[in-house]
Amino acid sequence: MNVKIGKYYEHKRATATPKYDETFETCVKDTCQYCIDNTGEHESAKLIHPIMMLGKIQSGKTRAFTAVIALAFDNEFDMILILTKNSTALVSQTVLRMVKEFKNFSEIDIQDIININNKISPYALKNKKFIIVAKKEKRNLIRIREFIESYSIDENKKCLIIDDEADVTGIGYRKVKDSDEFDLRTVAQEVNRIRGNLNGCVFVQVTATPYALFLQPEFTRPSEPKPVKPLKTILVPSGSGYVGGEYYFIKSREPD
Repeated sequence: MNVKIGKYYEHKRATATPKYDETFETCVKDTCQYCIDNTGEHESAKLIHPIMMLGKIQSGKTRAFTAVIALAFDNEFDMILILTKNSTALVSQTVLRMVKEFKNFSEIDIQDIININNKISPYALKNKKFIIVAKKEKRNLIRIREFIESYSIDENKKCLIIDDEADVTGIGYRKVKDSDEFDLRTVAQEVNRIRGNLNGCVFVQVTATPYALFLQPEFTRPSEPKPVKPLKTILVPSGSGYVGGEYYFIKSREPD
């Protein structure tokens, strides 16, 4: 199935400031195509490797994954889980950003997992699309897992997990002494359980500092943690006028 453009992405593209350029659209479409190609109930889906969206600091990574969400909604995804850093302020900021980005679509329900309405009707579950935000902290992640189990999300919804600042707290384990087994730490364990409850759900890593993720071991057996090392990396374009570390620490040395 090739990625298709529908009302959600069309609206984001039409109202975006600055406008989407060709490089940006290629980034978004390639990411969504990977999600489409690697979502399903087949056995290999249980070992799906993440895809990484790699962008410079303050270069528009949130803008890019918001466009991916819109395009994913156009391509039959209807449940987006966004994991943020362990910061209540950042969770509130992310929720408000998503509400602003999708305010024209009443069928999209956007909530913080801690405040979510636990009495979602069968009608709403069937007809609404959801964006659920949770910080990477044990209580929040347990609530995500309980939400998935309570509403049989794996059966009722086509899901996508976006791990914002994926290098922060989302990974962490230690090798068990004198064995080939890995002991996951608390937050990484909860993220791994969520992925285990959503077989065939693609994990999108968003970061500016990918080094730890690229150096993860290759988990390939069902008994091991879900793969953390990205199989594919998509570069998020910085756009014209971007001023970052390269400008301050490299270009600033040039006489002109």
